[in-house]
Amino acid sequence: MTPWTLELPDPDATRRLGRALGQALRPGLVVALEGDLGAGKTALAKAAIAAAGGVDEDDVVSPTFIIAAEYPGAPEVLHVDAYRLESPGAFVDLGFGALEEGPRAVLIEWADRIAAALPGDRLTVRLAHADPARRATLEAGGPASAAALEAVRAVV
Repeated sequence: MTPWTLELPDPDATRRLGRALGQALRPGLVVALEGDLGAGKTALAKAAIAAAGGVDEDDVVSPTFIIAAEYPGAPEVLHVDAYRLESPGAFVDLGFGALEEGPRAVLIEWADRIAAALPGDRLTVRLAHADPARRATLEAGGPASAAALEAVRAVV
């Protein structure tokens, strides 16, 4: 499917994209967040999780050391940080297989580290430094993620 790229000129633009993503979350949707350190993955995830309605943005933390955190909302959100995982197999060994079949949406930071363990139908959000701002490229891998991408595009 055709990727969609947009410029994020400031941190508020990153949060707006995150809020739009949070409104598009549905049970079973897997969102793969990719990008270098400091590209905005956690800021985007915090805004998305807060927009799902369960917690305030300030209460969302990057689960770098705990690997995963669950948040209430509509839908519930599982926030995973794969930075410390050595392989896709380590992700599966932790019990994270068949994410798209669960009752919650899943946001995964550093998803490129475990891409082989993720479903094909996922919304990939690549964040990149684009001096002096950031750039986001969103790409859907199947029908569920394509619907989410269209919902985000309609709001942003």
